[in-house]
Amino acid sequence: MKVSMPSGRAHGWGIAGEYLTREIAKLSPVEGVTLHCISGHDFRPMSPADWNKINIGYCFFENDIEALHHTRRAAREWDFIVAGSSWCEYQLRIGGVHNTSTILQGIDPANFYPVPLRSDDGRFIVFSGGKFEYRKGQDLVIAAMRVFMQRHDDAYLVCSWNNQWPFSLATMTQSSHITFNPSNEDCTSILQRTLLENGIPPERFYLAPLVDNSLIRQIYQQTDIGIFPNRCEGGNNMVMCEYMACGRTVIASDATGHADVITAQNAFPLSNYSPLIVKDAAGEPSAVWHEAAVEEIIEKLECAYQNRDFCAQKSRVAAENMKQLAWDKAAQEFHAIGVRLAAADLMSSGH
Repeated sequence: MKVSMPSGRAHGWGIAGEYLTREIAKLSPVEGVTLHCISGHDFRPMSPADWNKINIGYCFFENDIEALHHTRRAAREWDFIVAGSSWCEYQLRIGGVHNTSTILQGIDPANFYPVPLRSDDGRFIVFSGGKFEYRKGQDLVIAAMRVFMQRHDDAYLVCSWNNQWPFSLATMTQSSHITFNPSNEDCTSILQRTLLENGIPPERFYLAPLVDNSLIRQIYQQTDIGIFPNRCEGGNNMVMCEYMACGRTVIASDATGHADVITAQNAFPLSNYSPLIVKDAAGEPSAVWHEAAVEEIIEKLECAYQNRDFCAQKSRVAAENMKQLAWDKAAQEFHAIGVRLAAADLMSSGH
């Protein structure tokens, strides 16, 4: 079984591609089957040259309305489409794709495993991760932390927000919660200026540099809790899951892709949302997202701050739950689909 996916150590698709290629190579060969990366809402293979006799696509998407324009055609072209979340699978089924299932992204237990909670040094350090863009909701983090920091002078913010795509960074201009002025500066300078312009004191935030995926645990373990109020996620959110695997709880949205992993036992789930219609460049509706309430994020921060034992309990459950997410397990699920499709093809051709 061939794998046609990008590789890399600093972005989601690259990490998924590396692990799945490695793990699938350990399994028995399946002739004539290729697992592809589907990189856009039109459900085309990232590398059409790798099209095989039997083709399985792996997809993550956030623009559900836009995706529905392409699902019927995709259902005819692909032998099977695997979704990166139950939410994506649900959208595919609505759109007429019947040969579909969900396989969540894994976590490397060699890099992400429970580490002891920080000893009390008089600081409460909050982590926020994911590339800085409107969809991921860092504006909600800034708006909540601004208020929380005014109340608690021992509160600090650690951000891993590097975004190498200027067009994606610019989407934050849509926010009504913060002031955001994109420029030609480098990403770190833009983020630094944005935090300062929105009332986050310079001595109380740290912008983490872009590091190899195997090193980011060192940043996670220096924090107490994570905030992930993402407006939409097509997958289970690799950064959030890696953070939780290190034995840290989160304040997080429990809608879209997050719904596969966030529970009241392992996190502080956000429950108060406003539907948000997202429009494309032509002004046409392309998605319905879920916007969390800043007031509820502040409320959950207060709850975590006042109840450290409660945080520790949720952190233990988070680490235990994330052990279920393994790349070898994901590879075996993809392989099983390939074996099944190859056997059915053999039967239909009369062999």
